Amino acid sequence: METSIRSLVIAGALFVLAPTVAIAQGGDREAVDRVMQTFMRAYITADNAMAKEVFRKDGVMIGYSPARGSELLMRTGEQFAEGFNGKPAADEALRKRRYEIIDVAENFAAVKVMLDYPGWRGIDYVVLLKTDDTWKIISKSWTGTLTPKES
Repeated sequence: METSIRSLVIAGALFVLAPTVAIAQGGDREAVDRVMQTFMRAYITADNAMAKEVFRKDGVMIGYSPARGSELLMRTGEQFAEGFNGKPAADEALRKRRYEIIDVAENFAAVKVMLDYPGWRGIDYVVLLKTDDTWKIISKSWTGTLTPKES
């Protein structure tokens, strides 16, 4: 009988704690979503301050696109953010971006970003890290291909 009572207590504790874990994960997912929304706005507005807000300056950006030559393009998060000069791209209204949060685990998150620009299509994989209760982008890896421009 003692074993049955102990089992009920453990089952009850798990029942009570399970929603707390789900809420914590949900809160982190929402925080990651807020970072990504800010990141998307930084692209749209070319806002340097927004890019710096979400990207750790010691983070990394690495990518490859035939449109940019045959070498990998690598920058720190700070260098990447400096590329946001406050002047949106001339074709910004035609650019489409969307993202999908793939996973949020503990203090780590992965997000896939799909980019569809006139003449170019790309994929980013963005990784975020939570330190001191703050989510920031620590890496952005990307690739892209040239596409025919519509007339």
